[in-house]
Amino acid sequence: MRLIAIALLVASVLGFAQQPPAVLERLEIALWPEYDDPRLLVIYRGELAQDPTGPLLFPLPRTAQVHAVAYVSSDGRLLTADWQLLPSEGSEKMLLFTPRTRLFQLEYYDDVLGTAPARSFVFRFFSDRYDVKDLEIEVQQPLRATGLQGSPALEPWGADARGFSYFGRRVGAVPTGTVIEQRVSYRKTDNEPSLRPTGIPLMPIALGGAGLVAIVALAVISLVWLRRRRLAPSNAPAHFCARCGYRFRADEQFCPQCGQRRV
Repeated sequence: MRLIAIALLVASVLGFAQQPPAVLERLEIALWPEYDDPRLLVIYRGELAQDPTGPLLFPLPRTAQVHAVAYVSSDGRLLTADWQLLPSEGSEKMLLFTPRTRLFQLEYYDDVLGTAPARSFVFRFFSDRYDVKDLEIEVQQPLRATGLQGSPALEPWGADARGFSYFGRRVGAVPTGTVIEQRVSYRKTDNEPSLRPTGIPLMPIALGGAGLVAIVALAVISLVWLRRRRLAPSNAPAHFCARCGYRFRADEQFCPQCGQRRV
């Protein structure tokens, strides 16, 4: 079995090396400290400029724990993507995964937060292979936290029905090889996450193949799509789709994911 796994790994790496570099039309990076875990939850929501022709490769911190990797199917469902961690030297490890559509999403936890009451972390994004046409960074302020600040500065992006406040900045185009850094600090006197963990953990289960696929797909959908629901302040235009949570661009009047009209 080990030889088979090594052979698959080598085949994936060779296939990746033969593919031309992909271009990301859009990448949204959500930073959610102490959401349902004492660590920082990092969520990448990406859109390829063209249909995928092979696997994608992203560097992750060596301390990162991958939580979910998915792609959006043609009927709008989030489905688990094949992924693996590649050995790497230095302070990073490489996540290799294969999306089957242009839209993908990956999540990982990282233990980078300071101690109470003053918390802070530094997030860095770097891609030595992909150009990003439009990068945005979103930061969620934990429940029971105050005074969230960012460097570079973050703008208020509204709140949702659960009491979470959101801040963010539009970075714009990011050429290959550019390092993007975001520092965040806030105050919080307790060590409990905002929410208790929910849903089914994404781990091997002693079930048949069809049952496992169904459970994993359900877990990804419940964990990821429910997180994306937002509500804008009543005195501002809606930034998020009321039906599926998609964040509108300035020129969009209808949600490209579910068709809901912007209100």
